[in-house]
Amino acid sequence: MDGKVSSNAVPVANVPNSDRISRLNKQFFVEFKCNPSFYVKVPGRVNIIGEHIDYCGYPVLPMALEQDILIAARVLNEPKIHIQNIDTKYGKYDLPITNNFGELEIKPDTNGKPFWYNYVLCGIKGALEFFNKEKINGVQFLIDGNIPPASGLSSSSALVSAACLAFMYAQNEIPNKTEIASLCAKSERYVGTQGGGMDQAIAFLAEKYSAKYITFKPLNALPVALPEDAVFVVAHSLAEMNKAATNDFNRRVIECRLAAKIIGVLEGISLDNKIVTLSEVQINLSKSLEEMILLVKKHLPNEIYTKQDICKILRINEQDMDNLYLTPNTKTLQEFKLKQRALHVYEEAKRVEDFRNACSQCRENENGFVNTSNGDVTQNGKNSNKTLNILGQLMSASHESLKTLYECSHDNLDRIVDISKELDVHCRLTGAGWGGCIVALCPKDKAEKYIDTLIEKFYVDYCQLNRSKAKQYIFVTTPNHGAMIYTN
Repeated sequence: MDGKVSSNAVPVANVPNSDRISRLNKQFFVEFKCNPSFYVKVPGRVNIIGEHIDYCGYPVLPMALEQDILIAARVLNEPKIHIQNIDTKYGKYDLPITNNFGELEIKPDTNGKPFWYNYVLCGIKGALEFFNKEKINGVQFLIDGNIPPASGLSSSSALVSAACLAFMYAQNEIPNKTEIASLCAKSERYVGTQGGGMDQAIAFLAEKYSAKYITFKPLNALPVALPEDAVFVVAHSLAEMNKAATNDFNRRVIECRLAAKIIGVLEGISLDNKIVTLSEVQINLSKSLEEMILLVKKHLPNEIYTKQDICKILRINEQDMDNLYLTPNTKTLQEFKLKQRALHVYEEAKRVEDFRNACSQCRENENGFVNTSNGDVTQNGKNSNKTLNILGQLMSASHESLKTLYECSHDNLDRIVDISKELDVHCRLTGAGWGGCIVALCPKDKAEKYIDTLIEKFYVDYCQLNRSKAKQYIFVTTPNHGAMIYTN
């Protein structure tokens, strides 16, 4: 590869000796009658706190998982793309690379659900539009993923990111981490969802043993030390939801945009101002989060706003509203919940700041003492239950807000939360919602009992699974590193 590798470049390392790599390598040879040129690995993520606020411009606090998307790739001299999955239930896909490939339309199936390979094409399309090359190398991809699909653990974003990274590397590019994270966030929107960039940012900027406080414009990731006497447990609700298959996700995005526009206009900001997000309104008005919460209650008092209501406030017609603010799959909507969505966003943004501050205030000082976020001082962190409780209360409040204000929870998620409360363990849905997983902050000495209880009360009693199968849906996790490139 040409060029110098900076500390901000995606790391390149020797291919690890593992059973998974060996299995993928053997299958690659069966499918393509040759060996891979290189491998790319991109992790999934669990968002600890800060849900549905990245696309509003607010910081989030995720960490990378051990589960990942792994691509075995070979560079071809001919302009063709071959996409296969090691799981045979996912069909193969081949196509030529033409001069107008950047104009490729990525279409869903007849039910509006994306084909699995559409996420791969999103990454490739983004890469092709990023660089201007006369000659493009073709690729063969064999993909292996162990992130549960539709789980809220960012399997789709990891697939987009892995495909983009692998395709760029096949063109002799050494990507910059922040640059490719932003590129992949944009690329995934080709599949139809208006995400904010958290998933792609943590995929590339994650570091082992540390969660990340991620800010946007400019993209940056700062390490957050998590409590050493607690673990995070991830449990699947067994309810799956593909956010690109419905308009539920995009509906929340545009409701936040409309709320931002109305608050801005009613506070004297010109309608012509290019403000799009709730964070941009706050910055423009120079208000605190607490003050923005009061403005939401002042300017958005109604439980429901019709399309006509919004047009009247903004002094536009319905066609202008469709063209300026709505996405193709939300133009048929006639009613919007603006107050509820904006309240969640501003209150959740405040919870992220409080969570980060609580973590930073629970660091050992030079005398071997720990200052907890409520001012208590304990020796060597042995009595940090109060800090864990503060963090846990923030996570529980986040779930309640997602359930009642954002309306993106699910009965199965709520049941896990209720069972957790019985054990005095705090948890919340993680990811887009409507199914997927919860993430729980659990003291280490409670983790085994907590997992056993969830298996018995949720998976066995409620979902009617046997214990051995139930164990695959719940795991303890610690922060993992971000994307990697492996070469021989």
